[in-house]
Amino acid sequence: MELKITSKKIELTDAIKSKIENTFMKLEKYINDDTDIHVKIDVKKKNQKIEATIFTKSGTILRAEDSEESLYSAIDIVCDKLYKQIRKLKTQLSRKNRKNESIRFDNIEDNIVYDIEEENNIKRRKKFILDKPMTAEDAIVQMDLLGHNFFIFRDLDTEDVSIVYKRHDGYGLIEQF
Repeated sequence: MELKITSKKIELTDAIKSKIENTFMKLEKYINDDTDIHVKIDVKKKNQKIEATIFTKSGTILRAEDSEESLYSAIDIVCDKLYKQIRKLKTQLSRKNRKNESIRFDNIEDNIVYDIEEENNIKRRKKFILDKPMTAEDAIVQMDLLGHNFFIFRDLDTEDVSIVYKRHDGYGLIEQF
C-alpha cells in the first residue's frame, strides 16, 4: 500500500504524517500492497479537513472526508469511514455471487483530473477516463460508495456513456440516444 499525503494551508509535520501512516495501515489487510491511497489535508477556519481516496484497478473508487477541530480525530473518522465502505462493498459483491474472498484491490493510475474554474460560475471541473465499462448496478454501487447524487459510466453492454442518479423514489438512468 502506498500512501500519498498532500497538505494545503498546513505544515505536514512528522507527527501528522506518522499519525496518518499508522492509522491507514489498519486498512492494509483489506487492500493489495500496491494500492495507492491519496490523503489531502486542508485547514478551513477553525476546522481541519481531511479527504482520503482509494483507487482500485477494477475501477471502484472509495472516498471519505471529514472536518473536525482536531486533525487527529478527523484522521480516525475518515479511516473508519473507509473501513465501513470496504465492508459494504464486500457485502454487495458477495450478494452478487462474485468471488467470495477478501477484497483486495490492485493499483491503478489516477485518471481523474481536478481543475478549479472561476468562469461562468463553474467552481470545479473534473475530467476522467471512462475506460472500465460496468453495469448500471455496479455504477449505483460506485455512486453510493462515493456519496454522490449521480455517476457517469461506460455501459458494459452498449459501450455508450450513461448516467445513474438518485431520485426520491430510488434511482434513475440516463442513456445515450
